[in-house]
Amino acid sequence: MEASLAICILTALLATGSCLQCEVCAGAGNNCMGSMQTCAAGHDSCAFVLTDVTSTGVKTQSFLKGCMASSECKVGPISINFGYGMTTRTSVACCVGDACRTTTVTVPPADPKPNGRRCRGCYVLNADHCNEQTIECTGPETQCIDAAGTVTAGGSQMQMVMKGCASESVCANIKAGSSTFAGTNADLTTAKCTVASGVVGVAPGPAGILLPALAGLFLLKLLS
Repeated sequence: MEASLAICILTALLATGSCLQCEVCAGAGNNCMGSMQTCAAGHDSCAFVLTDVTSTGVKTQSFLKGCMASSECKVGPISINFGYGMTTRTSVACCVGDACRTTTVTVPPADPKPNGRRCRGCYVLNADHCNEQTIECTGPETQCIDAAGTVTAGGSQMQMVMKGCASESVCANIKAGSSTFAGTNADLTTAKCTVASGVVGVAPGPAGILLPALAGLFLLKLLS
């Protein structure tokens, strides 16, 4: 503990910021409780992530807390439609210090109105491919997402394939590779988006805001 404190103080003296500690946890519902952990370099905010998952008319929620770069905190609500009655919506709220005691996060109501765009969609766990169908995009979903890889949490690892309509807030920050949030690790071998018409691609961004949404979805699957 003393060594960790010394490293934290030294880092604070050498860097422009200070050692930030955030509560880290994951659970079903709209809140969770966990231990305080020191954030890695570049993660200068504490994040609360709420995910609503609707599957064939049944809605469930997951909640995560962890460290996040403040640049990712500005993302708007994330909406993904996989088809087959499966949709997810995720909101992120960030805070630092005492402000985290009163910070709350809510997911705005879904916009079910078709926007005239279409994508190929499907979703599957523990498999390397899924049966696609053409789905109608709604509300802010102007991109087609195609992501695949493995997600690991609590000692459990699953393959995941997800394709469908997505909001631009996801696709502006999607990237392949490995990243971790709230104890959940995602190693994406495929992570790309195209405009829903399929004509123009969206370049990968520097952040990984897709991971919290994946972590929330994965958590619900583990608990179900």
